[in-house]
Amino acid sequence: MKIIKFDISFYLILILSFLCGYFKSILILYLIIIIHELGHIFFIKLFNKDIISIKIYAFGGISKYNSLVNHNIFSELLISLGGILNQLLLFIIFYKLYKYNLISNNTYNLFISNNISLIIFNLIPMIGLDGEKIIHLLLEYIYPYKLVNKIMLVISIISLFLFIINCINLKINIIYIIVFLLYRLISYIKSIKYIENKFYLERYLYNISYRNIKYLNSNDISNMYQDTYHFFNNKSEYSVLKKKFE
Repeated sequence: MKIIKFDISFYLILILSFLCGYFKSILILYLIIIIHELGHIFFIKLFNKDIISIKIYAFGGISKYNSLVNHNIFSELLISLGGILNQLLLFIIFYKLYKYNLISNNTYNLFISNNISLIIFNLIPMIGLDGEKIIHLLLEYIYPYKLVNKIMLVISIISLFLFIINCINLKINIIYIIVFLLYRLISYIKSIKYIENKFYLERYLYNISYRNIKYLNSNDISNMYQDTYHFFNNKSEYSVLKKKFE
């Protein structure tokens, strides 16, 4: 099975850019996208996770890998930041290439424009983008997992609405991005209950190691935090979850 896959939108934009005279700009854009995904892959492999697939779209890429819903926040944060960290390194590389006259002024400016645009786009807190994952993980340090999901859903809806308003003069690539983000948002809404139940079930079934311990004065499992073992009114987390699943 091929790990790297190219969406039909990738080929469509590539052909249109060639016909319209923007082929150089698109090649630079896709170079940045590939380097971005390699940043995610580096940390995925560093933390010994199995890569399922890497799919390249017209506007970016998505790296899928095997991981439990329960995770180490720090390692997942590095995986999510990996793409943007690679893009920051590209600034140094392209500056050196430009400084020593290995690339033209036009190529350097195209790179700067595309790289900055992709970093800003990826940092938007919408489901389907790195920005949402990064903020989600940071909030997991502060709030219970279930509450974080609700917060990020609201933030994603607001961000998508503002993104659509900001892109009022819609072009075909922007329309494709909006449709994709809408699809990811709707898919998330449909699966959120499943994801949350999986969060609890994994804790019951697997011997997961946690960095923190938290004591709660209730039996409400919706107050459970990521990367934390809980005691509910002095009862172990396992005994409380056992009642839920048996």
